[in-house]
Amino acid sequence: MIAQTQLKKPSNWQDFEKLCKLLWGEIWVCEDTIKRHGRQGQNQHGVDVFSYVEKYGGYCGIQCKGKDDYTNAQLTEGEIDVEIEKALTFEPEIRLLVFATTANKDAKTERYIRKKDIENRAKGLFAIDIAAWEDIVDQLERYRTTYNWYVNNCQFKDTTDVHVTFEGEMEITIHPEYVRTTKHYEYKELTPFEQTLQSRLKDFENYNLGASMIPWNRPRRVDKRWCKLNIRIENIGKTVIKTPKLVVSFRAEDIVKIDDDFYYCNAFGMDEAAKAQINVGKDAKREVFQTYKNQLEYRPKNSVFVQKDYRYFHLSIIPADGVKVLRLIWKFLCEDYQKEGFLTINVEPKVEECIKTIKVHDRLKVKPDEVSIEAKIIEE
Repeated sequence: MIAQTQLKKPSNWQDFEKLCKLLWGEIWVCEDTIKRHGRQGQNQHGVDVFSYVEKYGGYCGIQCKGKDDYTNAQLTEGEIDVEIEKALTFEPEIRLLVFATTANKDAKTERYIRKKDIENRAKGLFAIDIAAWEDIVDQLERYRTTYNWYVNNCQFKDTTDVHVTFEGEMEITIHPEYVRTTKHYEYKELTPFEQTLQSRLKDFENYNLGASMIPWNRPRRVDKRWCKLNIRIENIGKTVIKTPKLVVSFRAEDIVKIDDDFYYCNAFGMDEAAKAQINVGKDAKREVFQTYKNQLEYRPKNSVFVQKDYRYFHLSIIPADGVKVLRLIWKFLCEDYQKEGFLTINVEPKVEECIKTIKVHDRLKVKPDEVSIEAKIIEE
């Protein structure tokens, strides 16, 4: 068994929050019902983890506070007051709020927690407690399921570890573009001159212009729903990573298309041998491969990551209509190590308004306004 002094603190807030969820799930005997509260960026009302606890006859909450071990950072009285005030708005009312922190035990902080606990109880509000890192380690020695999970999954993972982000961000917002078109019908009576002109225009339209009038270089149509995602992979561990790959996927119902932005040269009029040579070069440099309609695989050519090294790549997606939030699910694989997680993408469409006035010369053809929303397509 690993000695208490050898148990390292979690290297990130996600692991610490999960540790608290599993540990208090055992302590409160509510492994099946304890949950993380909401998601990152939402108002959590002072509670990161919660559950109904039979022992207390109501809901209890945990506020997880990671602290820098190198500067011996501690919870401040201001932080404690703010989180207690937030927890007052949690619904339904909680019976207990635990401040779980990676900070070391501190008599001053514990004294302030006891003071706030007495004040809250006197008002008929929830009790308040604190668990510093040494307290958490003591509990881990008692609750073997969580202990084994922590030792096997988090304890040594900073030996080899990666951080996958959207260029440093865990959550981004994308803006696919659409056009909302309103067709408005108006009646206009033609003058005799306009009637004659319209008849001649119809004759002109029916005239066969011939294939020679069709341009060879037609403009390229661009769908503005496509959104580019820039991915950064950083080696934050203490080992050199070799032959890595990152698999990125989405739920099939969350996206319309995914693109690795790789294209072979197929220029019209170019010599076939020249095109083949260009495409061989493109293949040699290729790093991103589409494996399924909702999945990509990134295999960097420079496959050795030294410590603090990083790699970038990008992909593009069209989110499905109506999806407001989607997850990019990733799995990192290399020699003797793997890690998986997800990044959050908020979808806020940009809608351009367009009004088309259609003049009709027959009153029977006047219709109510017709509204349609379609992808914004531009020509380049």
